Order: sequence, then structure tokens, then C-alpha cells
Amino acid sequence: MKWTIGTKVGAGYALALFILAVIGFVSYRNTSSYIVAARRRSSTYQVIENFENVLSSLKDTETGQRGYLIVGEDSYLEPYETGKAAVITALKNLRQQVRGDPSQQRLLDALDPLIAAKFAELKETIDLRRAKGVEAATQVVQTNKGKEIMDEIRQKITDGKNEEKALLAQWDTEVNASARQTIFTIVYGIPLALVVLVVFGFLLTRTITRQLRESITLLSSSAAEILATTTQVASGAAETATAVSETTATVEEVKQTAQLANQKARYVSDSAQKASDVSQTGRRAVDDAVQGMHHIQEQMESIAESIVRLSEQSQVIGEIIATVNGLAEQSNLLAVNAAIEATKAGEVGKGFGVVAQEIRSLAEQSKQATAQVRTILGDIQKATSAAVLATEQGNKAVEAGVKQTRETGESIRLLADSVNQAAQAATQIAASSQQQMVGMDQVAMAMESIKQASTQNVAGTRQAEVAAQGLHELGQRLGALIGNRSA
Repeated sequence: MKWTIGTKVGAGYALALFILAVIGFVSYRNTSSYIVAARRRSSTYQVIENFENVLSSLKDTETGQRGYLIVGEDSYLEPYETGKAAVITALKNLRQQVRGDPSQQRLLDALDPLIAAKFAELKETIDLRRAKGVEAATQVVQTNKGKEIMDEIRQKITDGKNEEKALLAQWDTEVNASARQTIFTIVYGIPLALVVLVVFGFLLTRTITRQLRESITLLSSSAAEILATTTQVASGAAETATAVSETTATVEEVKQTAQLANQKARYVSDSAQKASDVSQTGRRAVDDAVQGMHHIQEQMESIAESIVRLSEQSQVIGEIIATVNGLAEQSNLLAVNAAIEATKAGEVGKGFGVVAQEIRSLAEQSKQATAQVRTILGDIQKATSAAVLATEQGNKAVEAGVKQTRETGESIRLLADSVNQAAQAATQIAASSQQQMVGMDQVAMAMESIKQASTQNVAGTRQAEVAAQGLHELGQRLGALIGNRSA
């Protein structure tokens, strides 16, 4: 199936939209996976931090208890009260954070009675110290009941942290996979799309140029034929004018050489008929040239519309690149926040700080890649603008060609009318010569009319020759606009 120019251009746009849609879908999916994994990892770090807060706050309550047991002043109970409230808050946060994890929920269910027992043991010693003195409280402490409860609490918290660390490793793997896929899509997908579009554009331009060159070649050939024909007609018209002038000068001799005048009149009639046939052929050729010029004009307008649509799609590509750049900036901000949280976490967060730095580096690379793509897109838009300008110039040249071709057709029409008039006059001369019934005055008047008609024929033929020359030059100029190389 042979595709039209509009179909080829439409296929090019469809291919570009398909590639952009695929790249956008893959980038969106990878970025979404990256964001979800990053959120899960951040939530896991918060769970670990809350487990540590529970243990740290319990240590604060023990510190307050020991201080009060030794000194016996209520001011030493402040760490105890503060730590107890902090433990309750941390446990509440843990319940909220792991509400979708049955394993961690069971661990918290086992941890709650242990913490309650620890609080009861601490309160018992404090009450004994307040009521009976330090020895009674010391006896309870020496039973190691509080230490055993604290060891169980530490073990439960360690188990919870280990489970969260396992989840953290899983989230880290998903984050790294999503980041690699996103970078692969940007680094390889966009250049591949540009290469495909450039190759398709080159092939499309080459095909259109070949079709235009064939049309222009046909136009030049027709113009050359018209020029040759009009030159012949001009030569014949000049000869006819010369013959008519000689006939007018020797009208007295025509009286004695009627036979010779009859032969010359028949020759003039035959020549005029041939000239009429040639002019009709030239007129049909000019009509064909006008149709060819209209076809070229339609193709040039289609090219201009296609290039304008390509410029609009380039703007859409620019908007997609801006979106990718925004995602890179968000990833950079997320990496900075993650680095801050890692710093707060101390030694535990050092590994996460390294991951956050890698994410930030990847975000910077993404921004640099989008900047390079934006530069390439700018070059494409500049080339598109230049193509639009060249197409407009070609369209103007084609319009001028159409106008000149129409003028040529009108000139040839006038030529055909003049040649027909000459043929009719020559026929009348032949009939007059044969009859010799009409007076010589009428013969002189008829010859004068013939002379005037011949002069008009010469002038009209010269005009047709000039118009044909202009049409030929127009074909050469159009050929120069698209290049003289063979497709």
C-alpha cells in the first residue's frame, strides 16, 4: 500500500507519541515504586527509633528510682516520672505504626505486661523507701526481680528491632531497584526515542523531497516543451507577417499572378492551421502545469502544518522533562531529610546516611540528564523553526509559479484565438484568389487586415515565448530550493 504524505507524517507523530507514552509510563511506575519503598523505609526507621525510646525511657525510670532510693528526695523522682510518660507515648506510637503487622502486634502484646510489671516493681521500691526506709527497698532490689523483668523487656525490644531491620533491608532493595530502573529509562529511553524520531524524520523528509523533485522535473520538462513550441510559433508568425507585407507591396502584381497568390494563400492557411494545433497543445500543457503547481502548493501546506504540529509536540516533551526534573528535586529533598534523620539516629543511622547520600547523588544525575535532554530539545525546536521558515518561502515561490503559469495559459489562449483568426483570413484569401470576382480594392483591404492580424500574432507569440521562459525559470528555481541531488 502506498502511503500519502499526510499518512506518513501522521505515522511519525503516532510513533513519537507512542514512545513518549511508554517512557512516561515506565518512569511514572518506577518513581511511584521508589516513593512507596522510601516511605516504608522511613516508617521502619521510626519503629526502630520508638523501640529504642521505650528502652531508653525505661532506663530513665530506673535512674530516677536509684537516685531516690539513695538520697530519699522527691526531686530525684523527676526522671522516673518523665521516663514513665515517655514509655507510654512510645508504646502508643508503636501500636499505631505496626497496626498492619500481626507479628509486631503480638510482640507488643507480650511487651505490655512486662513493662507494667517493671513499673510495679519500681513503684514498690519507691513506696518502701518512702514508708520504711532504704533497707526495706534495698531488699526488694536485691531479689533481682527488676533485673529479670528488664532483661526480658530488652530481649523483646531486640526481637522487634531485628524484625524491623529485616524489613528495612527489603525496602532498601526495592528503593535501589526502582532508582536503577528510573535511571535506565531516562538514560537509554530518551536517547533511543530521539534516534528513532530523527531517523524517521530523515526518511520522511527524503521521501517528500523526492516527490517534490519529480513534480518539479515534470514542470521543467513541460515548460521547456512550451518554450520550444512558442519559439516555433513565433518564427512562423514572423514569416507570415513578412509574407503579408510583401503581398501588400505587390498587390498590383497579384492582378497578373493570381495563381501565385492562390498558392501562397493556401500555404498561409495550412501554416495557420498548424500553428492553431500547436497552440492548443501548448494550452493543454499549461493547464497540466497549473494542476501540478496546485499539487505542489498543497504538499507544501501539508508540510508546514506537519512541522507546526511537531513543534507543539516538542513543547509537550519539554513539559514531561520539567516533570521528571521536579521528581529529581523531590528525591533530592527526600535524601536531605533522610540524612538529617540518619544523623539524629547516631551510629545506627550511619548506613542509612550513606543510602541517603546515594539517593541524593542519583537525584543530581537525573537533573543533569534532564538538562541535557532539554538542550537537545531546544536544538530540535530551532531546527523546526528553520524548517517552518523554509517551507513558507517555498510556499510563496509555488504561489508565484501558479500565478505565472496562469498568465502563460492566458497568453497561449490569446495566441490560439489569433492563429484561428489568421487561418480564417487565409481561407478567405484563397477563395478570393480563385474567384477573382472581387475587385482589387477588396483584395488590398483584405491584405491590410491580414497584415494587422499577423502583427498581433507576432506580438502575442512573443508574449507567450516570454511567459514560457518564465515558467521554465520557475521550475529551475523550485528545483534549486529542494536541491539538485537525486533522491
